[in-house]
Amino acid sequence: MLIDQYIKFTLFLFLTVCLFGCETYDPLFRHNPTQNIGAFKNDASMEPVIRRGDKITVSIWGHDELSVGSINSSFSANEATGRWLVVDETGEVNLPRVGRVNIASYNIKEANYLLESIYERNGIRDPVVNVRILSHYITLLGEVISPGRYQIDNETITLIELLGKAEGITKYAKADEIRVIRKNKQGIMEEVRVDLTNINSLAQNNIILKPDDVIYIPPSKVKRFDTTLEKITPIAGVLTSLAIIFSVFFQ
Repeated sequence: MLIDQYIKFTLFLFLTVCLFGCETYDPLFRHNPTQNIGAFKNDASMEPVIRRGDKITVSIWGHDELSVGSINSSFSANEATGRWLVVDETGEVNLPRVGRVNIASYNIKEANYLLESIYERNGIRDPVVNVRILSHYITLLGEVISPGRYQIDNETITLIELLGKAEGITKYAKADEIRVIRKNKQGIMEEVRVDLTNINSLAQNNIILKPDDVIYIPPSKVKRFDTTLEKITPIAGVLTSLAIIFSVFFQ
């Protein structure tokens, strides 16, 4: 009788832990206000712009002596080891030959046109200028194969393209509640939840990302269950062994 009670208690303990393991496992960003996805998609300033404090390179085709971090020569354009300029607090950069130029708030195409006109006025015939931003990043967290901080270049990037860079999502990813967190023009953090499980709405939900966006892919309930199961399996094995020993020596 005592043995039966011990075995029943062991089973009860095992099942209790399993049931508690089924609760939602969602450690980050649980209580953020949610925006409509249309507010994010209709943002008029989707194309990245140059900001104060940004690191940039400026390449002028055929004029390496005037280029800083030229992509057209052996000079490196890498943020960590290369040559680059910093946009100062006034929005200006100091360029060879032409001096200080206010470049903040321009997107890449506008900046290229601006500098081409300035260099042409300073004796460069038909200049081809290529500006590149080195300091724009998007942070990707949660259930992805390679989470981290991803540098984005001059081109725009969509949510699915970023997930591709991260080698996709894990088997525990809750792909119907992907969270995109962004600071609005008033400096307030906003969140939109994106469902990538429905192929019919994929184009609508594949939003264009912006510098400093944070993407969080929460885990499903299955992960909490599996994690709990991994922890209690050795304990259950020990309890079962004890129950067997108890039954042998105290029957």
